[in-house]
Amino acid sequence: MTPSFELLNNEQHRNLRIKTELVDTAHNRVNTALVTVGELSTLVHEYAIFISKSPSTEQFQLAAILGFNTAENLYLQDNKWQATYLPLDILRRPFQAYIPDANKVREGRIGLDVASEQVNKKTGEALFDKQGEATEYLKKVQKIFAELMAGTEQTRSILEQANQLKLIEPVTLNIDIPGQKSVVLNGLYGFNKEALTKLSGKELEKAHQSGVLQVSHLILSSTLHLQKLINWSQK
Repeated sequence: MTPSFELLNNEQHRNLRIKTELVDTAHNRVNTALVTVGELSTLVHEYAIFISKSPSTEQFQLAAILGFNTAENLYLQDNKWQATYLPLDILRRPFQAYIPDANKVREGRIGLDVASEQVNKKTGEALFDKQGEATEYLKKVQKIFAELMAGTEQTRSILEQANQLKLIEPVTLNIDIPGQKSVVLNGLYGFNKEALTKLSGKELEKAHQSGVLQVSHLILSSTLHLQKLINWSQK
């Protein structure tokens, strides 16, 4: 299904509804989801999180691994999400941020994929009331985007500081799934444990005050969830 995004407005989309109970959709069948540092404390309990680079800006960002192959989301099973917490990048769908100027993120607007299976005119959460005002559901969506925008800037800043401290290194994941072909995931980065232990003096203080240390420990602890994904993939 080809996405068809339209900028959200209370006239054109007043009668549209979103079937939020429908989880197994085309836009959720992805093998990674973007993550912000503000989500890490909860997401690391259920997701393996690595560093990647934005294809458009080449800046570092955080990504939760959802599957090992393109369009494979192992967290989707029987139209249910196999985790208590969902990344904001998943919760915001079928909406998408429209940011014409990368330097003016806060001036972005919200777009809606009107081709999504979740969008219809009969059942689900309404976007606007009869007066054209945003419903409580849409206000929640707007709050998600506000958190994403702020969180993206914070994440970019922390990862850039980590890179300046030479704490980030390329990572290649060689995934061996019993009974299946081995999978190699490239284009990922992680924190260098040895470099972290060698931090001292002003660099250690900077890493602590900036939040780099906390983020690095959270991300390193999350890698154990790769085994869970391997088990799901095997089944």
